[in-house]
Amino acid sequence: MSRGAESQAARPPLTFAYTPDPDDAFHYFALQHGHVPLRDESGRTVPAAFSTGHVHDLNRRASRGAMDVTAISSAFFPRVDHRYAILASGASVGRGYGPALAVRPGERFASRRRTALAGRRVAIPGATTTGALLLRYFYDGYQPVEMPFDRIAAALAGGEVDAGVLIHEELLHCAESGVEKQECLGRRWCEETGLPLPVGLVVARRSLGRPMLARIREALADSLLFAREHRAEALGFARRFGRGDASRHRDDFVDKFANDDTLCMPEDVRQGLSELYRRARTKGLIDHEPATDVV
Repeated sequence: MSRGAESQAARPPLTFAYTPDPDDAFHYFALQHGHVPLRDESGRTVPAAFSTGHVHDLNRRASRGAMDVTAISSAFFPRVDHRYAILASGASVGRGYGPALAVRPGERFASRRRTALAGRRVAIPGATTTGALLLRYFYDGYQPVEMPFDRIAAALAGGEVDAGVLIHEELLHCAESGVEKQECLGRRWCEETGLPLPVGLVVARRSLGRPMLARIREALADSLLFAREHRAEALGFARRFGRGDASRHRDDFVDKFANDDTLCMPEDVRQGLSELYRRARTKGLIDHEPATDVV
């Protein structure tokens, strides 16, 4: 074995983590399967290892610095901005859609009043998620009940809670889950601010250095471009993720959250991110406004 080959073999893999959702799987398909290489400054292929986890779990892992590159909730970034930088490729963005507040059929309440949920038990998909932050931004006086995001609809339908915040694919399965949307919190955000809602981000460890961060960003963008050009193959991989049958809903979900905004974060999304942190800081929901120095 040559010295270069020995060095390559000894190099630990760069660790990536994403959510087990169709949009992330679609985005990472080409990179994970070797269709798009990640190279270092010398042009050598960088080994990579991939894992998945629900976003609340990925937030926790990011708090420990467990991954080199990971998806996180936008709301969680202020807790890890000292360790991670935001990449321009990878964001999940809602333009008039996003996390939704759901209730049982026939139990709708007078919405858009801060006290409308007072005294109610409301399921949230983890306290560190963007959906939970939006709920705290718009409503007061409720009792939050943390549970896995994919259990919320069933818990609500079964009477364990009075309302629940739906995220990810659960947004598409209300009717079959026996619940209905009371209000789209993502739409309300867009109406109030005039800006899109960055729900999730991809961040990378700052210690990798800015040149490597730029290469990771480029590889992620190339991975999404490959998926678009080989849509059937990439969707075949994406359909293994999430719940329910491989229906058009899953493909629609990919289009909603793996699109041009994901390819390269545009200026209005960056403004939306800064506004999210400004408003959250004003209300005391985060302890500081992180710099949004997107790589």
